[in-house]
Amino acid sequence: MTDTAERAPRPRRVLVALDSSPASENALAYAGKFVPAGTSIRILSVIAQCNAALPVPDLVRHSLHEARGSAVTDAREMLLRSQNALRNAGHHVETVLVELSDGRNNAQAIAQEAEDWNADLLVTGAHQHHGLLRWIEGSTAEPLAANRRLPVLVVPESFDATGAHEPRRILFAVDGSSEVLPALRFGAGLASSETHLRAIHVIDKAMRMTNPLPFSLLEEAFDEDARAARSMARRVFANAPGETSFEVLSTCECRDDVAHAIVREADAWRADLLVMGTHGRRGAARWLLGSVARNVARITHTPLLLVNQVPR
Repeated sequence: MTDTAERAPRPRRVLVALDSSPASENALAYAGKFVPAGTSIRILSVIAQCNAALPVPDLVRHSLHEARGSAVTDAREMLLRSQNALRNAGHHVETVLVELSDGRNNAQAIAQEAEDWNADLLVTGAHQHHGLLRWIEGSTAEPLAANRRLPVLVVPESFDATGAHEPRRILFAVDGSSEVLPALRFGAGLASSETHLRAIHVIDKAMRMTNPLPFSLLEEAFDEDARAARSMARRVFANAPGETSFEVLSTCECRDDVAHAIVREADAWRADLLVMGTHGRRGAARWLLGSVARNVARITHTPLLLVNQVPR
């Protein structure tokens, strides 16, 4: 397979979902540095319904109407500021304001907008223990999880995007399953001559404490999975510009897990971007990638790009 086939093209239609939170400000700032000039960016803000569930006095109804009007005004001003900031950086930018009145929630509205506009990347800020982060948990009830073709770039609220730049140190967390290939390909498509692409495979030594397999079989499974992960990473990175590397790491044998090991490595290596798949198969040595990705998203300080096993 050729390098061109192995590396996905850079995203050209990027949907940025914003609210008034600091997490969204981080997401917008990072999006402007993450995608190259000339990219088409659509900035979306969703105004939730504020109807009362029970009959209320006219005064309360009037107050709800005023609150919605204020929210719409604030959202329009935010969209205008955001549009100007990204246009100054050389992007093609348009804005969309959705006022919900049809029973949909914010997540469903954003998922629908991404589908209708044919976005190839969604960027969002994350309050790391609630809110938008629930979209990546893999539940079929969540509309974005059901959209299996949309990569999601999660920018943590704890991340300082002030001095951010186009990612030059991209860290991939991979297991030995073929489901990680779309994430490798998508991330490799971001590479330039100044990029270092580094893939890591984490052996979960803590699994030994609970896994019923004999130790020798478990070690064999660990080795096989690491070889498969290395082979896939090398194949995708074969002719990528810049520097590439691969390393096998391990969790501590107790009171540790794969997610924390990945985040420690991203911090220690000073990664600009962390890339993971969101689905995988569970085996003796393989991660349940949906669970690992979810846990990484909850604790990472590094922007996290999540790519589903079925790319667009």
